[in-house]
Amino acid sequence: MEADTSEKQHQFNLIVNRQEKHWPSEFITGAEILELAGSPSDWVVNEIVPGGGEDPEVGLQQQVDLSPQASPHGVKKFLTRKPKTNPGHG
Repeated sequence: MEADTSEKQHQFNLIVNRQEKHWPSEFITGAEILELAGSPSDWVVNEIVPGGGEDPEVGLQQQVDLSPQASPHGVKKFLTRKPKTNPGHG
């Protein structure tokens, strides 16, 4: 095994829509997650968190800490989806 850690430290792993992605910095915004996922810019991002309850929504300008030490620990997981529509529309 090689001890090449210099490159690894500058890439953070995350999972978007069940696909592993890499990001060059520790923080990512909701808008950047949508771009990474190839989702339309008006879609919604939720961070998948372990346990019960709702997965929190990530705002377009909201930053998420991708470091494994940040809560929830480990690789951060996200899901992009269409915004909820009002009944009778769409």
